[in-house]
Amino acid sequence: MNLKNLHIKDGVHLTSSISRTIECMDKFFEDEKSEITSGLRTEQDQLKIIIQKLIRHGKDHEFVEFIEGVENHWPIDKTVHLNEINRDLFWWARSFSRLLNLGDIVNPPIPCEVMFDYIRPGSQANKKGEIIQISNHQRGKSFDIGGGKNLIEKSKRVVKAIESGECFIKGWLHEAINNAVHIDCDQIGGPTG
Repeated sequence: MNLKNLHIKDGVHLTSSISRTIECMDKFFEDEKSEITSGLRTEQDQLKIIIQKLIRHGKDHEFVEFIEGVENHWPIDKTVHLNEINRDLFWWARSFSRLLNLGDIVNPPIPCEVMFDYIRPGSQANKKGEIIQISNHQRGKSFDIGGGKNLIEKSKRVVKAIESGECFIKGWLHEAINNAVHIDCDQIGGPTG
């Protein structure tokens, strides 16, 4: 890729869909050097992000099943029975749900029910009890541009790229709490195209 304004952070995995969109968007970031901070993610990558966010909020020790799961390296799909609510849940489900409850947007590593009140920015509907699907990052159709010191300007550049109709952007989200602009792009190729 021949990019002048957008830099790919080391370790970020790209798909052909993401690469195409980044290449098309590059010209819209002239004089606003920016970094692609995330691309294709695995289930494990998604769980690591959840853990990092919980630590940042001081919520990584709120639920005993989460502590045990992290310490014992439980598989993502392992469930535990919680007597207090008489339900079987993924060991990380309540901790993931707590992040949403705090307003920190994140998708689960595998589809999961929201256990606490959660109202997504721009919506009025409470998603408690709904199943949240995996991130488009795991499908190879999303990437993030880090906000650096100027997240609002980066969002404006994304809007201009969308308005141009040239960049294969399906949607975007200004994520202030993550200091990033999340971008969904059109898929080309296979399931992680």
